[in-house]
This record gives sequence, C-alpha cells and structure tokens, in this order.
Amino acid sequence: MHFFLPDFPPYTTVDSNGDIVGIGIDKVLPILEAIEVNYTLEVGSNHGRALSELKLGRSDGMFMASQNDERDRYAVFSESVMTNRWVWVVRRQDAKGFQPSSPSFRATGSVTSLLNTNTHYWLMREGYNVAPPAGDIRKLVQKLNNKEVDAIMVAEVVLLSEIEEPDRYQIVLQEAKEFGIYVSKEYLEHHPNFMKNLNRAILQYR
Repeated sequence: MHFFLPDFPPYTTVDSNGDIVGIGIDKVLPILEAIEVNYTLEVGSNHGRALSELKLGRSDGMFMASQNDERDRYAVFSESVMTNRWVWVVRRQDAKGFQPSSPSFRATGSVTSLLNTNTHYWLMREGYNVAPPAGDIRKLVQKLNNKEVDAIMVAEVVLLSEIEEPDRYQIVLQEAKEFGIYVSKEYLEHHPNFMKNLNRAILQYR
C-alpha cells in the first residue's frame, strides 16, 4: 500500500536526514502496523498533488487530511485520528474589532491560506476576498507580516510550528475539524475489509 503525503509540517514532512517525520506520522504508523499492512510512504508538494496522485492510481491513500467533497469522489475518509483547529491570524495591532464573519470584512478584507488546503477552499466557498495562496507556511506568515493581506487562515499547529513570537499575532478559532486518513476507492475494491480494520485500529490507538 503506497501513501503519497503532502509536505505539511509539522504533520508530515521530510527532515534534514531525508527521513519522513511529523506528528501525523507518529499517529498513523502505529495504526498501520496494528493492522499488519505493508506500506510505503512518499512526501511531496501539497494536498492537491496528493489527491492527484491518488486519482491517477499512483497512490492508495493520503493523510493527514480533513474531509471535503472532491476528495470523497475518489477516496473514503476514515474515523478521526486527531482534531485540526482552523484559526484566523491577524497582526496584533489590527486585532481590535476583528470580526472575520462580518459582511463588511468578507467584502473588504483581504485573506489567504495555504495552496490546495481545505482552509483555502473554504475561504473561496464562503465568499471571502481571497488573495493568491502561499506555497508553504513561512510564505503565508510573510504575506501577513508584509501587510499583503489582512488575515490568514491556517491549521493552528502548522502556524505554531513556524512563528517564533506568537504574541505578535491575535489567533481566533474558526472551527475544529477532524483529521483522518483517505483511502482510495480503487484500493478498497480489491481490499473490501480494509476500511473496517483501519477504523477499528484508529479507535483503539488514536
């Protein structure tokens, strides 16, 4: 079983030694080992690329991911492995009166997120004024610091892995989303009991 994973630190990434590491790896590998599946891992690019690899049949699954309709067309979402907190981030000096759900902010505020992530899709779907997304968390924070945008939305743990001075920012929770494992429908056609076994192991080991 081959997983193509997004380069999405601190969940899944490659360290300076070339090893695949992250809190998502630490969570998922014991689950895969519990169901005694032979697996390989590959990390590259972003969630969009990970989905493309799955759609093309070059990958059997991806993690960590939250659920959306496009992914559901090609894969089945597992039980929740962990919770992912989506947060708004603004510069501390701009925090007074920040109301991201207000009609005025939706119309005039400039926002962005990480490329091909559910937070990016959500901003577009909800009608925000979305600036071009960033390719990685460092570039995303730079957009905020450089006042290219008024606010960013991102997974909280991803943000905290990058910023060195959190007091410079105001962080506002939007919602908590379940993070899990997507397994391709093509793989499940050949392994019909896999999802049941995977979900049982998730409930035991998460």
